[in-house]
Amino acid sequence: MDEKQAVTQVFNLVADLYDNPSLRFFPSCAEKIIEHAKLKRGQKVLDIATGTGMVAIAAAKAVGNQSRVQAIDLAESMISQAQANMKTAGINNIDFHIMDAENLDFKSNQFDLITCSYGLFFIPNMRAALKSWLHALKPGGRLIFTSFAPSAFKTLTDIFLKNLADYGISPPTPSWLQLAEDNLCQTLLIDSGFESAQVTQTQLGYHLQTADDWWQAVQSAGYRGLYEQLPQDKREEFKTQHLADIQQLNTEQGIWMDVQTLFSTAVKPH
Repeated sequence: MDEKQAVTQVFNLVADLYDNPSLRFFPSCAEKIIEHAKLKRGQKVLDIATGTGMVAIAAAKAVGNQSRVQAIDLAESMISQAQANMKTAGINNIDFHIMDAENLDFKSNQFDLITCSYGLFFIPNMRAALKSWLHALKPGGRLIFTSFAPSAFKTLTDIFLKNLADYGISPPTPSWLQLAEDNLCQTLLIDSGFESAQVTQTQLGYHLQTADDWWQAVQSAGYRGLYEQLPQDKREEFKTQHLADIQQLNTEQGIWMDVQTLFSTAVKPH
């Protein structure tokens, strides 16, 4: 199984758990992206790696019924959840597609805005993807993507990875570290043909009330793939030990989950 298939498999697995309170930074990030975008009625938007549709839904509300938002993902279960979320939101101006972000199937010069929330770093060939996105943007059109800073989830993740190591599981370097610094994001954008690349950072973190809330986050997102590598007969033992260690972080406010986020924006040259 290649890298792209492995990521798709994990996100198909977690789709029905994705929209839970422990991961509420996703809708918060979607709102911030649309604030950054300053969308106008009738503009055309493409949301890449849409997941359960948080950014697409926010964009669809912003552009109104005069326009349709296009949203893509490789995980069919995520698309299904996104379609359900669109209905719950009371809107119908989003078209969802199962599509590879490295090779978009859209006409050139089509979109005013392309968004990608915490998804670019999962794409094996980021430069190929960005060049495809550049092609799909109108001249003067904008790209906004988000990524995690090195501090994001770090204390919690360090414990998780240490506990996994005790069971002989050594995960690869987190993919998001490829885009964890301002200069990394700016360089990638400029090298891919964009201009006016800018990066700002915002803390979207919050306190989890219990260690079980962290466990819900682990089971609902990318770390689920690492947990699934544990033998079935060791999983409950791992969970018990891991949550005991996480509980040591508890304070009067709860367990802090850092979600320091980079918002990278750039423009297609005229």
